[in-house]
Amino acid sequence: KVSGWAYSLSENGITINLFGGNKLDTLLPDRSRLVLSQDTNYPWEGLVKIKVEECKSDDFEIAIRIPIWAKGATLSVNGAEMSSQPGTFARITRNWQAGDEIVLDMPMKIKMIEGHPRIEEVRNQVAIKRGPVVYCLESPDLPAGTGILDVYFPQSSQLEARYRQDVLGGLTTISGDVLLRSNETQGMYRTMSKPDWKTVRTTFVPYYAWCNRGRSEMTVWMPIVWD
Repeated sequence: KVSGWAYSLSENGITINLFGGNKLDTLLPDRSRLVLSQDTNYPWEGLVKIKVEECKSDDFEIAIRIPIWAKGATLSVNGAEMSSQPGTFARITRNWQAGDEIVLDMPMKIKMIEGHPRIEEVRNQVAIKRGPVVYCLESPDLPAGTGILDVYFPQSSQLEARYRQDVLGGLTTISGDVLLRSNETQGMYRTMSKPDWKTVRTTFVPYYAWCNRGRSEMTVWMPIVWD
């Protein structure tokens, strides 16, 4: 059903809700024809180009959703910068013509996400997010003999994104260091001692893509270790 949510009609125009390479051929409420094309490698890249291919001669509105995470995004029409605010719709009413181009450029920074402190299950833990995509750590990307419960995330880890066409039809993975702590079973409780950390380089995959390499475990949230 996602494709049906990509666009919606407004009183005198169209609203662009979701991004992805596509072509829209539709009728506005006044029965005039509108054809738009969208060129982008979103969600792996933040650059979205929307071109007007056919439209009526009267003024109408094109509204573009600016995701709440897209701080620092820029929006332009035919090279002229337009006002935009994350978490809102940028509404542009004008006399559109075939060949007009809207360009939305969203920074795709890697961010560490934490939960509300009252969510006890994720307190003092972090998750990795890039643009709209949440990542996870999967057991095939850990050394043999270790599991996801052995993993801690060092706050100073340098994370790097890389687009890989050879993985599941093309996706962006993130590489970074994690800390491994031996967690041998010693009963339900044990006396705390200083951990013997082992640093390893690993790969994080988009959450939606896990369990595509055989039987595995994964985690989105990791206990954080501050330097």
